[in-house]
Amino acid sequence: MMRKAQGAIEYLFMIAAALVIILIVVRQLRGKGSSASNTANKAEKLASEQLSSMMASG
Repeated sequence: MMRKAQGAIEYLFMIAAALVIILIVVRQLRGKGSSASNTANKAEKLASEQLSSMMASG
Protein backbone atom coordinates (compact mmCIF):
# COMPACT_ATOMS: atom_id res chain seq x y z
CA MET A 1 0.00 0.00 0.00
CA MET A 2 2.84 2.38 0.82
CA ARG A 3 4.43 1.94 -2.63
CA LYS A 4 1.19 2.84 -4.40
CA ALA A 5 0.80 5.98 -2.31
CA GLN A 6 4.38 7.03 -3.05
CA GLY A 7 3.83 6.46 -6.78
CA ALA A 8 0.63 8.50 -6.70
CA ILE A 9 2.32 11.40 -4.90
CA GLU A 10 5.23 11.38 -7.36
CA TYR A 11 2.74 11.39 -10.23
CA LEU A 12 0.90 14.38 -8.74
CA PHE A 13 4.19 16.25 -8.28
CA MET A 14 5.09 15.63 -11.91
CA ILE A 15 1.71 16.98 -13.04
CA ALA A 16 2.15 20.04 -10.81
CA ALA A 17 5.63 20.69 -12.21
CA ALA A 18 4.33 20.38 -15.77
CA LEU A 19 1.53 22.87 -15.02
CA VAL A 20 3.99 25.36 -13.53
CA ILE A 21 6.19 25.10 -16.63
CA ILE A 22 3.17 25.57 -18.91
CA LEU A 23 2.06 28.66 -16.97
CA ILE A 24 5.54 30.18 -17.21
CA VAL A 25 5.66 29.57 -20.97
CA VAL A 26 2.19 31.06 -21.48
CA ARG A 27 3.12 34.19 -19.53
CA GLN A 28 6.31 34.62 -21.53
CA LEU A 29 4.46 34.22 -24.83
CA ARG A 30 1.83 36.75 -23.80
CA GLY A 31 4.55 39.25 -22.91
CA LYS A 32 6.31 38.72 -26.24
CA GLY A 33 3.02 38.99 -28.12
CA SER A 34 2.07 42.31 -26.58
CA SER A 35 5.60 43.63 -27.17
CA ALA A 36 5.45 42.60 -30.83
CA SER A 37 2.02 44.19 -31.15
CA ASN A 38 3.28 47.50 -29.75
CA THR A 39 6.26 47.46 -32.12
CA ALA A 40 4.04 46.77 -35.12
CA ASN A 41 1.65 49.56 -34.15
CA LYS A 42 4.52 52.06 -33.82
CA ALA A 43 5.95 51.03 -37.20
CA GLU A 44 2.54 51.36 -38.85
CA LYS A 45 2.04 54.83 -37.37
CA LEU A 46 5.50 55.97 -38.49
CA ALA A 47 4.99 54.64 -42.02
CA SER A 48 1.60 56.30 -42.24
CA GLU A 49 3.02 59.64 -41.09
CA GLN A 50 5.86 59.45 -43.60
CA LEU A 51 3.50 58.55 -46.42
CA SER A 52 1.21 61.46 -45.50
CA SER A 53 4.11 63.91 -45.45
CA MET A 54 5.35 62.64 -48.83
CA MET A 55 1.91 63.06 -50.37
CA ALA A 56 1.51 66.55 -48.90
CA SER A 57 4.87 67.77 -50.20
CA GLY A 58 4.54 66.12 -53.61
